Amino acid sequence: MKIKRLVIGSTNPAKINEWKKLLKGFPVISVAELGDFLEPHESGKTFGENARIKASHYAKLTGEFVLSDDGGYEVDVLGGLPGVNSRRILPGGKDGTDDELINFVLEKLKGIPSKKRTVGLSFVAAVSDPEGNVIFEGKNSFVGIVAGVPGPVKIEGYPFRSIHFIPKLGKTYAEFTEEEHEKYNHKAPVARRLKKFLLEYK
Repeated sequence: MKIKRLVIGSTNPAKINEWKKLLKGFPVISVAELGDFLEPHESGKTFGENARIKASHYAKLTGEFVLSDDGGYEVDVLGGLPGVNSRRILPGGKDGTDDELINFVLEKLKGIPSKKRTVGLSFVAAVSDPEGNVIFEGKNSFVGIVAGVPGPVKIEGYPFRSIHFIPKLGKTYAEFTEEEHEKYNHKAPVARRLKKFLLEYK
């Protein structure tokens, strides 16, 4: 079955818009454009498990090919935390606002020198066929330093990009120009491989 379009299995506007840009030229819609569906329970212990859960969940509900991804912030000095719980790191495991999540990480790193604040902004993407079978998976990580304070630009839905400082560019990820975003976006290599896969899939 040829893939005629891809559904983004997410309710995060920033994530949906980013994938639409990354897969420009291939028909992409969001799951919200097909209806109001129950969100899956992200019970995975890794980014990969959660990405597969979400892709399969929405694919079975919509009968479409679905792309979902899961990712987070992995701070080395914190043993990889907040990691898979990047959205649920507050006491009680509740979802935090963008500002709450940023402040939580910065508080944890208070007093820790810059050279020890290394971090990976990581993600895994998965595509499911309409029956719920995962047919594609890709992952990548963008290494940087956790800034001492948030940068001047914030992207709603992507809180950690405003504190993800890239030394060689002298700015946070959220401050990237369109050209820099295209060159350094950690999802771009996976997107290029995915686009080729989608066009060749039979």
